[in-house]
Amino acid sequence: MKINDSEICDVLFESIPSDDDSLTSIDDTDEDKDYTPKIKNANFIIEELSDSSNCEVGSDVDILNLDDNITYILPSPVKPSSSIRKTRNKVVDYQNKPRSRRNIFPNTISHDITPNQKHLLAQPLSEELNVSVENVNVSENITAVADEFNFVEPVWSTSTNFTLSTPPFTHLEGPTDETDIIIECTPFSIFKLLITNEVIDHITFHTNLYSQQIYQQKGKIYEPTTFDEMSLFIGINILMGIKKQYSYRDYWSSAPDLNDAYISSLMPVNRFSWLLSHLHVNDNSVMPKKGDEQYDKLYRIRPFVDFILKNSQRLYNPNKIIAIDESMIKFKGRHSAKQYLPKKPIKRGYQVWALADKNGYLWNFEIYTGKSGDLAEKNLGARVIKQLSQPLQNKNHHLYFDNYFTSYPLMTFLKSKNIHACGTVNMTRKYLPTLKLDKELKTGEYDWRVDQYSTSIVKWKDKRTVSLLSNFHDPKNEETVQRKAKDGTLSYVPCPSALKDYNQNMNCVDRFDQNKKTCQIDRKSKKWWHRIFFFILSMSLL
Repeated sequence: MKINDSEICDVLFESIPSDDDSLTSIDDTDEDKDYTPKIKNANFIIEELSDSSNCEVGSDVDILNLDDNITYILPSPVKPSSSIRKTRNKVVDYQNKPRSRRNIFPNTISHDITPNQKHLLAQPLSEELNVSVENVNVSENITAVADEFNFVEPVWSTSTNFTLSTPPFTHLEGPTDETDIIIECTPFSIFKLLITNEVIDHITFHTNLYSQQIYQQKGKIYEPTTFDEMSLFIGINILMGIKKQYSYRDYWSSAPDLNDAYISSLMPVNRFSWLLSHLHVNDNSVMPKKGDEQYDKLYRIRPFVDFILKNSQRLYNPNKIIAIDESMIKFKGRHSAKQYLPKKPIKRGYQVWALADKNGYLWNFEIYTGKSGDLAEKNLGARVIKQLSQPLQNKNHHLYFDNYFTSYPLMTFLKSKNIHACGTVNMTRKYLPTLKLDKELKTGEYDWRVDQYSTSIVKWKDKRTVSLLSNFHDPKNEETVQRKAKDGTLSYVPCPSALKDYNQNMNCVDRFDQNKKTCQIDRKSKKWWHRIFFFILSMSLL
C-alpha cells in the first residue's frame, strides 16, 4: 500500500482533544518548531527500486522527507483511523472522570492509603463457642499451607533397584477422649456433642436479633423464640429428613394420608413457618460489603460452619484410609458461589471439597466459593489437598484422590509430610515420563516408571487406559482381576496392585453421600444459605 506525504501528515497531525490536566499537557510540543513526531514500535519494510538508494532495511525513516524512488509499506493491519478513534475515546473518558479519581499512572499502587479498620463482628457467644468468625481469605489459606519444600525434578527409569519405606500407621482411630464424658452412649448424646447447647443458644440469639431488626423498622410486635423452641424446631427438621414429604406443610395437612399426627402435635405450622423464615446464625447489620478485606460470600452461615467443623475434628480421629473428593449441595437458585458440574449426579449447587475416612465420616471440608475477584486461583487442586490434609501430616495416613488434584509436585510434597498418597493422573501433567501409547498396550498390559525418590507411575490397559501416580506403591506388584465378556464368559487379567488398591479405597466421600441420603433434610428455599445449614445439620447425624 503506497502512502504519499500529504496523507501521512494528515494522520499524524490530526488534532486530538485534551485539557490542562491530561497527559498531553505534560509533553506539549505544539509550540516547538523543531519537533518531529516519531512512530514508536513500528518497523517499516523498505523495498529498494534503485541501486542508487542509500537506505538500509530496518533503518529509521524521516517521514517528512520521503524519496520517490522508494516504496514504503506500513505493517498490516494498522488502520490509522481506528487508532485515532480509540485514542480520542480514551482522552474523552479521562476528561469525564472527576479530578479526584484521575490517575496518570493506573498501575501504580498508592501506599499512603490506609485501609479502613472494620469493627469486629458481633458474636455474643464467641467466647463460649470459641468459634473463629473471621472471613476466609484464599491468599491466607495458601500461605497457611505453603510449607517449606524444595522441589527437585524427577529422573524416571525402569530400574528395579529402589526401596520403598512405608512406616506403619500407628495413630489412634475412632472417637477421641472427648467422648468419655458421655455417661450413657446414645445417638442423641453423641449428637449433642456436635450440636451443643451453646450452638443452639447462638442460633436463638441471632434469630431474635434478626427479628428485632426487621420488626423495629415495621413497628410491629413479634414473639421471640427460646432455647427450648429452637431445640424443638431443629428436632422437627431432623425428623422431617427421616419421614420425607413433598412440602413441610404436608405434615400439618388436613388430608389423612399426608398428615403426620406426631409432628403436627409438636408445633403449629404457622410458628414453624415463622421460625424457618427468620432463622439466622450471624448479624446482618455488620456484614462486610463486597470489596472489603473481610468480605466473605458465606458470611451468613460462616460461624455455624466453623463450629461444626471444629467439633467434628475434635471428637473423632480418622482411620488409616482417607480420601478427598467433591461433594455437592443441591441448589438451583442464584448465588455467586453456585457451581455447575455436568458429570455429577447433582449438577448445580455448592461444591464441597471433602475429606472422609473409610467409614464415611466427614472429618474436614471446605465450601468452594469460586474465584476471588477476576483472577482464577492457580493450582487449586494442590492447594485443596494441602489445606484439608494439613492437620493429618506426619501420621502415615493413606490418602486417595482423583486426577483433578494429582500432580507430581503434590505427590513429593505429601511424601515429605509422611502422607502416603495415590491418585489417577492425566499424562499431560508436567514432569511425567513418556510411557507406551494406548495402541501399543494390550488388555491387561501396563507400563511403569519410578523416580529417584521411589514415586511411581503406572499406565494400565483395560477397556480404556488408566494412569496412576503413587508415592508408596511398588509398580512391579500385580494382582488378577475378573472380567466378564459379552457372551458371559469370565476371564482373569493382570492388574497393578496400586490400581486395585485405589478402586477399593477411593469411595470414602461417596460412602458419606450415601449415608447422608438416609436422613437428608432436602428442602427448597429462596434463602441460599438454608441449603448449607441443613447440609451441615444432616452431616451431624452421621
